[in-house]
Amino acid sequence: MRARPSPPPARQRGFSLIEVLVAVLLVSFGLLGAAGMHVRAIEYTVDTERRQMASMVAAEMMETMRGDTATVLQSDGVPKPDLGGYKKDTGTALPASASTDCQPLASAPAKRLGCWGVRARQVIPELTEKMTTDRFAVGVDAASQVVTVTVAWPVKKGQCLDGNDNDYCTFTLRSRL
Repeated sequence: MRARPSPPPARQRGFSLIEVLVAVLLVSFGLLGAAGMHVRAIEYTVDTERRQMASMVAAEMMETMRGDTATVLQSDGVPKPDLGGYKKDTGTALPASASTDCQPLASAPAKRLGCWGVRARQVIPELTEKMTTDRFAVGVDAASQVVTVTVAWPVKKGQCLDGNDNDYCTFTLRSRL
């Protein structure tokens, strides 16, 4: 005769179902956290890409001016107050440029500034003409002789990682020619 196994006590019935439900709940919380981290990582990646493009656009303008020092600098090597026509204040529109002005690059500083704006809108997809007018700048500090190129791009309000609550981010390149 074989002994029959006794049934488990009533208080333990359904315990494995509760364990499974708790495990599913914990895994769900973990997956939600991972999804949130993934979304934030994408935001950081996009921000980094835009900063890199802005850096490249600013460096292109700086190098354009370095290649045209006869126009930008006075005979004593000090930058001209208007940078020989390359100066652009915030709030002023970039000069209009046709595609024929940009390939090869025109020799007139105004045309080069216009081509710079066209190039910026090509590499930073969300960039608008209004943004280049309102936020782009090229200038010089007369005391330190440092040339400054500022580039901006639109973001969702408060999303710029510089801590400002603006609807745009900026990148500023400072250098001597």
